[in-house]
Amino acid sequence: MSTRYVVYGAGGIGAAMGAYLHLSGFETVLIARGAHLNAIRERGLSLVSGTEPLCVPVSAVGHPSDLTWRPDDRVLLTMKAQDTEPALRDLLAAGADGDELPVVSVQNCIANEPMIARYFRRAYGAMIVIPGSFLEPGVVVNPIAGNHGYLDLGVYPRGVDPFVESLAADLTAAGYAAFPHSNVMAAKGSKFLGNLGNAMEAVTDGRGEATPYMAHVRAEARACLDAAGLPYEDGDTYQSRVRTHRGTNVGMDGDRKRGSSWQSLVRRLGTIETDYLNGEVVQLGRIHGIPTPFNRVLQRVATRMAVERIPPGLYSAEELWTLAEAEAARD
Repeated sequence: MSTRYVVYGAGGIGAAMGAYLHLSGFETVLIARGAHLNAIRERGLSLVSGTEPLCVPVSAVGHPSDLTWRPDDRVLLTMKAQDTEPALRDLLAAGADGDELPVVSVQNCIANEPMIARYFRRAYGAMIVIPGSFLEPGVVVNPIAGNHGYLDLGVYPRGVDPFVESLAADLTAAGYAAFPHSNVMAAKGSKFLGNLGNAMEAVTDGRGEATPYMAHVRAEARACLDAAGLPYEDGDTYQSRVRTHRGTNVGMDGDRKRGSSWQSLVRRLGTIETDYLNGEVVQLGRIHGIPTPFNRVLQRVATRMAVERIPPGLYSAEELWTLAEAEAARD
């Protein structure tokens, strides 16, 4: 029986990855929902790439229970972290094999792999540097040329096995720069530090000078990761590897190249990933007795904006600084 990729969470990253796997000859099915699912089924997935627009007739279903699970299935989780644990439960309830099914976190945040390991024996991580946006049902954008993006892949918490080697080869065949990494969580730790700015972008929409604020955010995060014994690579080493392997951004009309948290506010989804980025730092700070006022303010404000459907740009970076100073005074 041939390998089948099940891409669970068909947004800007997942839908594009499923489309490229499909175009490269791999059996692939997307798990999507709502108007996005209907559009894919009716018209195919519209993939706006860095080279040419494509309409991809990739298969799509609405729930894991719509699939008959097979021994050679591979699941790529590509939803936001706040949706990961319910998705894992749905996989098991639908008949996925918790002992044998490989489940890969193709996601930001460092909390997803531990969640996978709670339910599935074969847990894997992927550090992703892949541009993508999803603001319209049935349409995703991958604005990059040279390759579709860069990934490090590994066993959680450490190691490489034949599945990792096979996955890297398949993603490479699909147009990605994909490599096995023996300590993938250290790579993800470095990416996590960078993604702590997602909430800043979403809250401010580029208003103000964010650099001083973000220096405090990342200093808090490094202190917390160190206290918890969680790995992250040296920043220069990580950035050098990204520059070496990542493709080249392509400007596209109407594509503002904002991150996924900004997109969540624009789409009025009601949820945002900040609890698993800045909120992860806040949690570690509480466990290890480290003040995290700059991360707490970003978490609190971004979450409120999501719940109240407030669009990006509520505060400037300087206004957030004032809030964080007041928060720090209470510590």
